[in-house]
Amino acid sequence: MANTSRSRSGSSRSSKSSTAKRTSRSNSTRSGSTRSNASRSASRRTEVPQETGSGFADAFKKFASTRAAMPLIFLGAVLLIVGLDLLISWNKYEMFFKILGIEVLLAVIVWVVLTLVFSGKKNKDTDGEPSEDEV
Repeated sequence: MANTSRSRSGSSRSSKSSTAKRTSRSNSTRSGSTRSNASRSASRRTEVPQETGSGFADAFKKFASTRAAMPLIFLGAVLLIVGLDLLISWNKYEMFFKILGIEVLLAVIVWVVLTLVFSGKKNKDTDGEPSEDEV
């Protein structure tokens, strides 16, 4: 009797191991198919990397998109130019005002030229399209 119990337990072990092997094989094929489906769906999805805004350039870009940016940048540029002019002239006021006058004249000339160039481009773009009244 002891011998039969051993064989029974041995047979039960072999049946358990064969069943375990079958389930592990079927699970591996199932998991393999889900892995391939997952990899396919992952390849279809393109994830955009999110930027971590931690630098000065990122902060400046955020600031530049606000309404207060242009007046403050203009004011900063004017103060920088006036400060550089004072450094160059070594507190000789006549030289300071001559340098500042030349810079203002150059800025006005550049502004007029850019205005004429961009207004000419705007007129060329609108000449080719019919206005709403003509249609």
